Amino acid sequence: MPKRRAVGLWFSVAVAVLGILCGALGLSVVLTGGYSVHRMDGTAMGPGLRQGDRMLTDRVAAADVRRGEIYIVDSPWDLHHPVVSRVMALGGNRIACTGGQLSLDGKPLDEPLARQTGTCPHDFDVTVPPGRAFLMGDGRDQAIDSRLKLDDGRQGTVDLAKLTAGRVVWHSGTDSPALPGKLIGAAALMVLGALLALAGLVASVVIASFAVARRRTAA
Repeated sequence: MPKRRAVGLWFSVAVAVLGILCGALGLSVVLTGGYSVHRMDGTAMGPGLRQGDRMLTDRVAAADVRRGEIYIVDSPWDLHHPVVSRVMALGGNRIACTGGQLSLDGKPLDEPLARQTGTCPHDFDVTVPPGRAFLMGDGRDQAIDSRLKLDDGRQGTVDLAKLTAGRVVWHSGTDSPALPGKLIGAAALMVLGALLALAGLVASVVIASFAVARRRTAA
């Protein structure tokens, strides 16, 4: 095989290997990120999340749970099924409802009108213990959440450990958030890797086939 053709063959193989490595790197990001796909069941997060909407979740440490985020909570309040809910208050926060007005640390909460229906069937005033969260569904008149469990000895609050496996980072409902940058980058790596691997493989086959044909002609 002429030197130039041999160099081309090795280059195409290197491109294919690079593509495989890029794809593997992108896939490892997805797998190690703890991403999972779930289906919304029920109306607890309506109207933003409706029955059948898809949700993409990742895993977080308890210290990284943030107020305002949506979580798939692992069997809170001794329920035997997970619950989709929004974190309304964390350890040290005081969340209260008086006369239908929800407040956090003494300041009225400015929420979308769609969430305010049925917010406070009963007044409450809860200071969340450390390491716990107060949860509320967006569909307030339909949701099973902390408001309905105020007499459980923990004032309806939930251990953060029950939230760490299911932070919703994207959903197919209304006002769908953008996919996480890390996931977009991983997808781009996998697509680039697939293209490079395919291009390298095709080039290798073409060069090798051309070399075989030349040898047969020379013979």
